[in-house]
Amino acid sequence: MKFLRLFEPITIKNCVIPNRIVMPAMGLFYTDDYTFNERFRAFYRERAEGGVGLMIVGPMAVDLLGAGPFMPGLFDSRNDEALSRFIAEVHRDTDTRIATQLFHSGRNTPSLFTGRQPIAPSAVPSALTHEMPRVMTKDDIEEVKESFAAAARRARDVGFDFVEIIACGGYLIGQFLSPVTNLRTDEYGGPLECRMGFGLEVIRRVREAVGNDFPVGIRIAGHDYVEGGHTNRESALFAAEAVNAGVDAINVTGGWHEARVPQITANVPPGAYVYLARGVKEKVSVPVFASNRLGDPVVAEKALRSGACDMVCMARPLIADPSLPRKVREGRLDEVVSCISCNQGCFDALFSGRAVGCVLNPRAGREWDLTVTQSSRKKRILVAGGGPAGMTFALTATSRGHDVTLVEKDAALGGQVNLAKAPPGKKEFGKLTDSMARRLSKAHVSVYCNVEATPESLGAKGERYDLVVVSSGAEPLRLRIPGIEKPHVVCAWDVLAGDVSSIGNHVVIVGGSATGCETAHYIAEMGTPDPATFMHLVYHDAENIGAAKELLYHSGKTITIIDIIDRFAANVGRSSRWSLLKSLRLMDVKLRPKTKLLEVTDDSVIVETARGEEVIPADIVVLAVGVKPRNDLAEACRAKGIDAVTIGDAASPRNITDAVREGFEEALKA
Repeated sequence: MKFLRLFEPITIKNCVIPNRIVMPAMGLFYTDDYTFNERFRAFYRERAEGGVGLMIVGPMAVDLLGAGPFMPGLFDSRNDEALSRFIAEVHRDTDTRIATQLFHSGRNTPSLFTGRQPIAPSAVPSALTHEMPRVMTKDDIEEVKESFAAAARRARDVGFDFVEIIACGGYLIGQFLSPVTNLRTDEYGGPLECRMGFGLEVIRRVREAVGNDFPVGIRIAGHDYVEGGHTNRESALFAAEAVNAGVDAINVTGGWHEARVPQITANVPPGAYVYLARGVKEKVSVPVFASNRLGDPVVAEKALRSGACDMVCMARPLIADPSLPRKVREGRLDEVVSCISCNQGCFDALFSGRAVGCVLNPRAGREWDLTVTQSSRKKRILVAGGGPAGMTFALTATSRGHDVTLVEKDAALGGQVNLAKAPPGKKEFGKLTDSMARRLSKAHVSVYCNVEATPESLGAKGERYDLVVVSSGAEPLRLRIPGIEKPHVVCAWDVLAGDVSSIGNHVVIVGGSATGCETAHYIAEMGTPDPATFMHLVYHDAENIGAAKELLYHSGKTITIIDIIDRFAANVGRSSRWSLLKSLRLMDVKLRPKTKLLEVTDDSVIVETARGEEVIPADIVVLAVGVKPRNDLAEACRAKGIDAVTIGDAASPRNITDAVREGFEEALKA
């Protein structure tokens, strides 16, 4: 496809933006004292050099009560010099335009960080922190409006090209807009036109502060996806009034953070929420941005061509590959490192209070202190195992000048990623393997599949290899209980690999971790309509929507997950866990916590519960009870006196993010 629209310039007010790609504001947790530090500067600098059109730095706090110290502040002069210097450098060296987002969290600000009770339009507890906010007085409202205005003025004065007011995600302006969180009876509550009041007054105050010639945008929820909240209709009405109040662009994202509709996880179809931007664009005359799952440049180009939006937001895709815009523009699509929407290094990190990183880009957030340099001595290195850790090591070590050979005992690279991509909504995990395989080929790394490294293949010390990297992964554990060797007892890995020919109608899965729950989802989907079939049935009225949904949710199988633990999918990140458990509930998968497997019979399992022993019918028993490292090769290396390092699951079981990071860091030491 030719990218005819993606790289067209666009003008917002008097700001000429070189292309239609926006990097929206995103929480990064790169500070703990409100400062814009070297870590931020290096992160954003690399994305600007990668060719993004508009980069929205932030969010940035407009006051101390509206955000914690984990984001930079615009409420005093502490960041003026650093921001001015950074913006001047980017303007000097790139064509990227730079905006910032003005942020106030309202009821969602944790008092742990501020030492004060959060404020909100009404006393409705935060669904994120569960804290009760203080109801804002008229004085509070005036102070917050002035904080937005002062922050906007400061942003203009330090050199930003554009400011954006946040009114999405369930933050303060959104709380005023929604009848769910705004229960006021004064002029700021009641009907929609009154609930809009606070947000519109903020816009007018900001416009007054920056003048008529400076671009002002607003980011809104295209649909709250919260029961009783705004739909796209109300969002579009607010957008139209925002334009009348002085806004020059509308950035449309998805719903509130507390919404129970998946918006950013891998099970969301690319471009699924472009319709929200279209609904807004039909009501306004200013440029409209579309957001969520638009990292595929082909999907982004189609969205622009459709007329649904004027610009497309790419946040996580630019964490994964800062040079994505430049690569696409130069026709190097095969070099793009595609975001897989796993959320492990970004959203899950944020929810855990950690700085943002990336599964696919171990330098993300570490650009300022982590560079790949040439080694002082070229080594011959064998990497034994082609999973994420091994492939990352091979790529990094080769870039440092080493002679690397990678061998993989299976027919294809990827390791456990080939299993991780099997469950519903996880197909994009395969992009990790595809991307790394392409890069290994371009780097001329010698790769051999169906070859297992053995002690005999190593040679004597100094004869063949200077270093052996053991990245041979892990293998499933098996329980020792009566009946465990019966032929209908299988491993979850075999099910996900497609190596089990018959599943049966009564399925018992032993183990409630990520593997067990995702295997249950995989089995539950068997026999249900795929998305194309479902669309066909509904589009042509072959089935009414209710009957079609029943087909989606029921495959005719009875699936039960048992575990002695009481929290299922505990090792799944917070941004994805709720969606997985929701899917299991919709598909009537039975979760049985605090249930211990005692014995497997020919057609059932015997379990122990708090109420005593119980028999559960089982045509098949699927084991998902953990893994153990496969690292025998390391011992063989030591016996031969060959230097060796063990990484990834071969060292100890871990997630993909940690495996990739370890492969990268160990290669820097080689």
